[in-house]
Amino acid sequence: MSLARRIHTLFLTVFLWLAALDLVPAQWLVYEIVFTPEEESVNFSCYKSAYLIAPAQGGEATMVLTTEEGGNLYAVADSGAKFFVAANANTRKAVFSASAITGNSQALYTASGQLNRSLLLDSPSGTHSWRVAEALDGRLIAADDESDKGPSADGSYGMVGSAFITGALREDLTAQATQRFTTLNGATSYIVELLEKYGYAPDVGSVSVPPEQVEEEAPLIDLSLFPPLKPAADAVNN
Repeated sequence: MSLARRIHTLFLTVFLWLAALDLVPAQWLVYEIVFTPEEESVNFSCYKSAYLIAPAQGGEATMVLTTEEGGNLYAVADSGAKFFVAANANTRKAVFSASAITGNSQALYTASGQLNRSLLLDSPSGTHSWRVAEALDGRLIAADDESDKGPSADGSYGMVGSAFITGALREDLTAQATQRFTTLNGATSYIVELLEKYGYAPDVGSVSVPPEQVEEEAPLIDLSLFPPLKPAADAVNN
């Protein structure tokens, strides 16, 4: 097959995949992520791990960062993470990317993994099969000139660092989140609820997660069609 023909086929496949997303109900993937700082980092520290909650069809994702230093703490990151598929004629990968800016501090998260697994997800809106990545690998890079703080008591100043990102698909959490929730907030609140159940508390700066709004089901019988019964005395007199 010529290169032009392969590229045309690739774009056609991607177009059909994107068009089909509008027909698929929201379903969720949950990855458990571990951060391993590199030794060359200077004045750098980060959360120990995180849970990534992402739509299986791609789109906005959320990270719930966790640590056990100074207590069991979690932090829901600001929305800004993306989950998508990168593809060419030879390979297809699931990709997670996010950036965070707080004052002078900047951090960039990027991780990806081969779409090497078929996964069937059941949701209230139906069942769908997905090609997913069982594992994600990547890098966290962060820097801060700390010009707004000045040197510490020990004379250190500035920060630069990086950490390896390794992630594994949690099929148990994925199944529960998909079966029970239709929104990203709902799926995220499920992870937060589990963490709090195991003794984690929100860290300073954690974003609050509104619960998923569930519409009340309409009554099966329209009671207005049935007038109230008359009292027994009135029934006898009549």
